Amino acid sequence: MEDPAKSGPKAGGEARRAAARLVALTRQMLRCAEAADWDGVMERNALREAQARSLPDDPRHPDASVIRDALQRSLELEEEVRKRMEAERDRLGTESRDEQHSRAAQRAYRQIADAGGPPE
Repeated sequence: MEDPAKSGPKAGGEARRAAARLVALTRQMLRCAEAADWDGVMERNALREAQARSLPDDPRHPDASVIRDALQRSLELEEEVRKRMEAERDRLGTESRDEQHSRAAQRAYRQIADAGGPPE
């Protein structure tokens, strides 16, 4: 009987190519994050997740160590993407708070101006 780890759709180097594609997609996510292309990050993340699900999960697979290394590298790159996303989230939060404070100050100035100036 044939060993299932050595047959099937991910045998014969296909698993290695799928693992390399996983890392390539994660690198593309990082490049998109560096360019603040958040839609691109999300599109590639969906492709990357599908690619990860397509990898063989049998620890006896002939390319198991290659797959494991690719998954590890993908996670490392994903951590860099996450850091950039968090920095962007923080930047946008600060920008939003600054805008709210500016609007509140403008309203206060208008109220004072509409009332004829500051009280004496």
